Amino acid sequence: MELAGSAGAEQFDADVIIIGGGPAGSTLGTLLAQNGRKALIIEKDIHPRDHVGESLVPSTNLVFNRIGFLDKLNDAGFIPKPGTGWNGPRSPIWKFVEIPLFEIPIEGNTQNWTFHVERDAMDTMLLRHAHDNGARVLQGVKVTDVLFEGGRAVGVRAQVADGWERELRSKIVVDASGRRCMLATRLGMKRKDRNFNQFCIYSWFRNVKRPPDRHYGWGLFYFLGMNQAWGWQFSLRGGKESVGIVVDKEDFQKSGQDEDNFFSSLVKRSRQFTHVMQDAERIRPYWVEGDYSYKIDRYAGPGWLMVGDALRFVDPIFSSGVDVALFSALYAYEAIEESWRTGNEEGVFDAFHDRINLGVDSWYDTISLFYKLQNLLTRYAVDRKWRPYLIRALQGAPYNKERVESNRKLQEAMQASFDRVMTDPESLLRPWAMDPEKDRTLTCPTCLGVADYWEDEQAFVCRRCGARTEAKGARFLSDERNAASRAAVR
Repeated sequence: MELAGSAGAEQFDADVIIIGGGPAGSTLGTLLAQNGRKALIIEKDIHPRDHVGESLVPSTNLVFNRIGFLDKLNDAGFIPKPGTGWNGPRSPIWKFVEIPLFEIPIEGNTQNWTFHVERDAMDTMLLRHAHDNGARVLQGVKVTDVLFEGGRAVGVRAQVADGWERELRSKIVVDASGRRCMLATRLGMKRKDRNFNQFCIYSWFRNVKRPPDRHYGWGLFYFLGMNQAWGWQFSLRGGKESVGIVVDKEDFQKSGQDEDNFFSSLVKRSRQFTHVMQDAERIRPYWVEGDYSYKIDRYAGPGWLMVGDALRFVDPIFSSGVDVALFSALYAYEAIEESWRTGNEEGVFDAFHDRINLGVDSWYDTISLFYKLQNLLTRYAVDRKWRPYLIRALQGAPYNKERVESNRKLQEAMQASFDRVMTDPESLLRPWAMDPEKDRTLTCPTCLGVADYWEDEQAFVCRRCGARTEAKGARFLSDERNAASRAAVR
């Protein structure tokens, strides 16, 4: 591919240089190219390459359809996903709390299913789609730096494997580098999220028992009787199943087990999980992810934008990653075009930041409430009033005020329920309510770790972050039981 070089202030190698060829970068490149812009996508890997995030949410249909990619997903034979469901450690086999994800119509949607995908295959297809629509693509080329002049991003320094390096210039630079967060790291804007310390381990398996036809293709989740642990089962093409587990990283470190034994020990915590995995054969190495939750101070600045995982990643529980990738790419495209049309880059880019921040914060708040108390999800899924709110939250795309307000109402109601549960020592919904040894503990409201009750201070103190939660007059189930035992003796 011939590039223009950088011989003059007004001579550019591209209108927009996009760092990264994942879903966010490929989608943005496609949109720009479809509008006649010169988009250059620079991807350090050579596709296909593995990636976590195999289950999509319904909202992604809208962006895939917008760029002409939805039909390609259907033609590729990816497993349709019409719903999601979950169950508890002792639930009967194949009994789930069921959420048909398209029970509430989505404006502009053309089909009542999304997909489970092998990300290596889908991401390769999406990058090829960008190329087919006119975006230029470089693979196996690493961006080593973003170039700034007078505080403005003006291009990148790119390097191929043999050490060849070159500066490339553009009007706008977009960081779509994923959790590498190249631009945020360069600018000192990346912050580890102390509220999440999750550890993910997963692989592909054969001979996993697939669900009955009623639930085939659904995203199935298994709660494991640990307040911050859960497992998943997603059906993939060719008889494969993606199976994984997410836990607090401290639980893995304390176990002293290797990956295989730790994985097996958690599977055994669920009757259903044990049933589906009893004949399973792992067909590739475990993929391990840790320390993946972070936040970024700003998503836009002079001459630059961030999209996808490069601007935020929280947790995989509600499959928000590709949703954030596609919609941040769409809104970045709209912001770039509007900035060129109006000349008001600062105002337009600020509005982009605010819109995306509104959405990712909404995802974040819903995920946080799930980890505070998993059983709340079931309660609201079966409640006639709140079920539509929960379905809309799980559909994705919380980037307008109406959807964010709907999510906020649900979040406020769930938080109120959580507060009532935690002030009732006899509530069986409390974390560890059935475990007397952990009765005098609390899920830390700051970092979601374990907080112990310090009787002399009448407060809960978190083991992880040290945060204090006042608890004057707190009563515990163990206290009630001890009092009842003493009364019986007398």
